[in-house]
Amino acid sequence: MNHVKLFVGSEVLTLAVKDILEQNNIEFIERNDVKSSLAVGIGTADKAVHIFVDPKDLEYAKHLLEKNDIHE
Repeated sequence: MNHVKLFVGSEVLTLAVKDILEQNNIEFIERNDVKSSLAVGIGTADKAVHIFVDPKDLEYAKHLLEKNDIHE
């Protein structure tokens, strides 16, 4: 299944995004570049966490983030 990017942001803000998605039964995939970089010992200045959702859920998920005033 091909997922599309919904959100990229800090680890802290991503916690709110994941909570909103979970409360609305929207499945997602998280790619945490911070933890991945630290695991291999290179660190990262970007400190980005990416959230991907199924294309069928994208518009509704965007609406939920806007409704909760969450922006990248």
